[in-house]
Amino acid sequence: MSILVCLDRDGTINNDENYYLGSQDNWKDLVEFLPGVIDGIKLLNSINSHIFIITNQSSVAIKEFPNFTEKRMHEVNNYILKKLEEEGVIIEECISCPYVNSTYVKKKQGKYTVDEKYVDNSCLDLKPNIGMVEKAKSKLPYEVDQIYVIGDRLSDVKVGLNAGGISILVPSYKTKELDDIEKVQKLENTYIAKDLLDAANYILSQQRK
Repeated sequence: MSILVCLDRDGTINNDENYYLGSQDNWKDLVEFLPGVIDGIKLLNSINSHIFIITNQSSVAIKEFPNFTEKRMHEVNNYILKKLEEEGVIIEECISCPYVNSTYVKKKQGKYTVDEKYVDNSCLDLKPNIGMVEKAKSKLPYEVDQIYVIGDRLSDVKVGLNAGGISILVPSYKTKELDDIEKVQKLENTYIAKDLLDAANYILSQQRK
């Protein structure tokens, strides 16, 4: 059975303390992998799985972060992939979306100014839409039998469910702030993991059934 695993980035793979990672001059110093990430992805690498990172990067749309361009977005992604590779971890690609919607603009009003050219209410890549999952699927030479999406937000969970897959929530401090754990507990085809290694073990247990 072939498996597609789509991982959220900030708060799931690397630590995210409202960094807007890449907006700082010393952003490389802030890259820190969360517990269980390396061992968890290595475990997924040991089975017939294709692993992609799918990440919304709203920093590109924020005018107060002039250094965070689409070029910087890709630079950060490539640096994270390189650091993971140095740890013996294989991820096929990182797929990013720099766009936001009008709900995001309203939420950030008074705090940040959003560049209108990055506001797109119909963007299929914006979570919980499945555009980035579809892009990952299109890069594979054959159809996948099962999709898993792993992330720290309700929006990540909804991506997996909207794509017809199984979703795994790995809680971060933001998850708790948003009460997303309670919301996910009410949904079917979901699992709440303590870390990425636990999530990987859950996927293996599902594949053995």
